[in-house]
Amino acid sequence: MVIKWTPLARRSLKDVYLFYLPQTGKKKALEIINQIKDETNYLLIFPEMGAFEVIDEIKTPYRYIIKNKCKLYYSVLSDYIRVDFVWDTRRNPEYLRQYLID
Repeated sequence: MVIKWTPLARRSLKDVYLFYLPQTGKKKALEIINQIKDETNYLLIFPEMGAFEVIDEIKTPYRYIIKNKCKLYYSVLSDYIRVDFVWDTRRNPEYLRQYLID
């Protein structure tokens, strides 16, 4: 099994980097991003480790794991694990609905 990042996941990870950059500097911001990316390696061992996200008592198709105040939303497919997007949990949760509910 392999891990594939969607374009949205890459953009949202970049947004996290840009959020941390002015506060922490380039070195620390990169460290945070690398920690988030490294966390996905655990999914190769146990893909079902993440809980399903539930919105208004409805289970979404996305599982998530948490690292550095970010939720990594992913899907387990037959041949690979797809990282769908990264969500900074300090953001307004109402915006999260746009990503989770089609």
